[in-house]
Amino acid sequence: MKDKPIFKRYVVLVGNFGSGKTELALNLAMDAVKSDSTMLVDMDIINPYFKSSSKQALLEKAGIRVIKPEFANTTMDVPTLPAEIYAPFDTRPGKAIFDIGGDPVGAAVLGLLKEHFLKNLNESEFLFVINPLRPMQEDAKSIIALMREIELRACVHITGLICNGNLALETDLQTVLYGEKITKEVSALTGIPIKCIAIKQELVDQYRGNQTVLPISLYMRPEWLDER
Repeated sequence: MKDKPIFKRYVVLVGNFGSGKTELALNLAMDAVKSDSTMLVDMDIINPYFKSSSKQALLEKAGIRVIKPEFANTTMDVPTLPAEIYAPFDTRPGKAIFDIGGDPVGAAVLGLLKEHFLKNLNESEFLFVINPLRPMQEDAKSIIALMREIELRACVHITGLICNGNLALETDLQTVLYGEKITKEVSALTGIPIKCIAIKQELVDQYRGNQTVLPISLYMRPEWLDER
């Protein structure tokens, strides 16, 4: 299997609702804590249900510090940031994963941390998660339009793309390859490199492409969906 991707100290995940960025945030944190002090910062003010901090007990049991500001549980505008949000920059953990709201309004919260990221720009990366199996992400043109709007509101430039074509448990190799195709189109049109392709653990060995592979487990799927 190909080597897994190497991430910088500060990893910011953005993407539209349904892209799977929260699932990726959990996976990145759970992997990083095996070798580094790790924080997961839930800055998602958009989705009150599928949130990385909803797995706080699991994360803290693994040794991950969860930063969950009060605004992470509301859809209200955020004029200022609570002091705890600066912890990743003050304590400089080995890895800090930022899970950002899934639309331009949610991404605007990130803009309030602009100065802190500028001071740590060489150790920061801003990754846009693409899942073309979800609304508003069906083609490269729609994805790029959303990405540019998020960049504007978040006051950052996307530095890499994560291909995350999936249909949760129904994902097969064709789903993954379709996601890769669309992500390649976005990369070609924007010049933004593909950081990696996220693939469920059980499908990793079937992938024969040339992207760096990020194996993932499903942490966010509600248990009731599997009940019979």
